[in-house]
Amino acid sequence: MAGAGPLHGYRVLDLAGELAVLAGKMFADLGADVIAVEPPGGSPMRRIPPFLSEPEAAGPEDSCYFQAMAAGKRSAVLDLARPPGRDLLCRLADTADFLIESFPAGHLDALGLSYEVLAARNPRLIYTSVTPFGDRGPGASWRAADIVGWAAGGMMAMMGAPGRPPLQVSVPQAFSHAGSEAAVASMLAHLERERSGRGQHVLISMQAAGVWATNAETAFPVLENRSLARTGFIPAGMRRASVYRCADGYVQLMIGGGMFLSTTLGLLEWRRESGPLPKAVATIDFAAWTPDRYTEPGFQVELAACDAVISDLLLRLPKAEIARRSDDSGWVVAPVATMADVASDRQLAARDFYQRVNHPGLNRDLELVGPFARLSGSPAPPARRAPMLGEHTADVMSADIGLTAKDIRALELAGVVGLAGTAVYR
Repeated sequence: MAGAGPLHGYRVLDLAGELAVLAGKMFADLGADVIAVEPPGGSPMRRIPPFLSEPEAAGPEDSCYFQAMAAGKRSAVLDLARPPGRDLLCRLADTADFLIESFPAGHLDALGLSYEVLAARNPRLIYTSVTPFGDRGPGASWRAADIVGWAAGGMMAMMGAPGRPPLQVSVPQAFSHAGSEAAVASMLAHLERERSGRGQHVLISMQAAGVWATNAETAFPVLENRSLARTGFIPAGMRRASVYRCADGYVQLMIGGGMFLSTTLGLLEWRRESGPLPKAVATIDFAAWTPDRYTEPGFQVELAACDAVISDLLLRLPKAEIARRSDDSGWVVAPVATMADVASDRQLAARDFYQRVNHPGLNRDLELVGPFARLSGSPAPPARRAPMLGEHTADVMSADIGLTAKDIRALELAGVVGLAGTAVYR
């Protein structure tokens, strides 16, 4: 179907919390039917600030976090603590292609909703469990906030100035890496299912996802017999800091030889346009900036001299001008974008990344980000808002399980399901 997305026709049961919520969002971006299974009272993610209204008056649709992470999903409220609710989930799983969960270890097993139980009913089901530290070993039962995953994965050790405490980024990065790894791993399991017809149990560790996110740095202790430090950049002997202040913010670049030499020489030539370079820089033999010299004291002196000149140049220039000159010249320089920069980015605007949708529960329009990827052969579905609490419970129960309106009403009165407009928000 045109504009339906490459995963149109596939169903995902999304039981994940913050730890893996991004996985379901990525499936929704690709057109899958993602059913967010919420507990009575709504997902705790509906209570994460900031809110679209005053905090004391915030309702189930006011969380900006939830609006972003649940966009494109449907909402069905089920009480999995009760046998009828668990039976309904089993029947839903019979119709599903994927299930994603991030409950504490053993929680769903104790409810009779383990992979083995659901796979016996639906052998094609791909059941993805996301955990803080894996499913075995001493950390299997540990819980963790995002900051713990960020630290335990090693990324925090590299963030911040040397000699000062480590830093955490402001948004849940460890959770995001865990969720994205869950989506990718689930699709790899789907590739195997297309060959064999069999589903499988996919296990994701947030800590391991964080380790992968450090990229080449994970190999340093083995290959170079040294541990990582908060130095800003990694090549041995090179300048460690890679973020420079400019007239209106910051830019990221690397001064050095090899792949960084053209950027270094280009910035020095730019500086030369306003006057001669200091003798300590003008007399450098840049052809001798080879890797075997990186640890020599003489190279370090030359590097520091170039750094001082380039730092002074950048302080006098706005980052937009630096970015334009870099793009035109092929330098490896990138502006450090603020949220305001991202919101006004011309490239994102040209790609229709931001999309406006109406939210009837809020009686207002919301501007949401578009899908994380657009495929030419199977265009993404149009932007879809996050669901209202219990908005699709009745549809899911009737169309997907085959319950009558009378059955659904009885389950609602018993507190097993929550319907749109009547689900209690706590």
